[in-house]
Amino acid sequence: MTAPVVVVGDVHLSPDHPDVADRFEAWLAGLAGRCAHLVLLGDVFEGWVSRRQAREPFVRRFLDRLAGLASAGTRLAFQGGNRDFAFDGAPGLPLDLWPDVVRTRWGTRTVLLTHGDLLCSADGRYQRMRKFLRSPVVDGVRAALPYAAATYLARGLRGLSEREVARKPYAAMGLDYAQVRAWLDAAGADVLVAGHVHTGVHHRLAGTPVRDVLVLKDWDAGGGVVTWDGTAIALVPPALP
Repeated sequence: MTAPVVVVGDVHLSPDHPDVADRFEAWLAGLAGRCAHLVLLGDVFEGWVSRRQAREPFVRRFLDRLAGLASAGTRLAFQGGNRDFAFDGAPGLPLDLWPDVVRTRWGTRTVLLTHGDLLCSADGRYQRMRKFLRSPVVDGVRAALPYAAATYLARGLRGLSEREVARKPYAAMGLDYAQVRAWLDAAGADVLVAGHVHTGVHHRLAGTPVRDVLVLKDWDAGGGVVTWDGTAIALVPPALP
């Protein structure tokens, strides 16, 4: 990938949180001409039902901002999160749709990028639900439903998810660092960038070679982005890179 690279996720855009929406829109506007590659690492939207959602004025304002960045020369990539895994692009928005795990190079570092939910292996109930919701059967039902019905169903599922999270022990929802190490070993990588758990931490794993894990912070709590400027990789607040 060509520097400068910016990775953002866990924004959870929703009309219910206009302050977050306004901050994110202003941040996107400030990236124009300053970012070669912008990676959207999932849960950018609080929920995504289908391309029909792109017609909503609230959503359109961000899609238009992203399209403006692309017109200015920024390459866009989207990696689905647990909230917006159904996002498959939008009319007039040029971007790369990435699978759950992507391996790339940032200078001398080999980097894995993933939303992060697959690394929460202790949460077996979530992993089973994740597999079910992404199955071809559910995908077909979602596509066949009228938009209003699909939106209503998605809200219900989000409510169920929030109740599940409230009753789970924190340890069950964190990243499995044994699995993180196994992923890095298998990919011959020395950096992992993830989101999902909202911790906003930069861990340097013990041992050699040097290996770093950078985890995004959710925008409800201020946010965090990962940047690579061609020299250094950093986890920073969402200011201009």
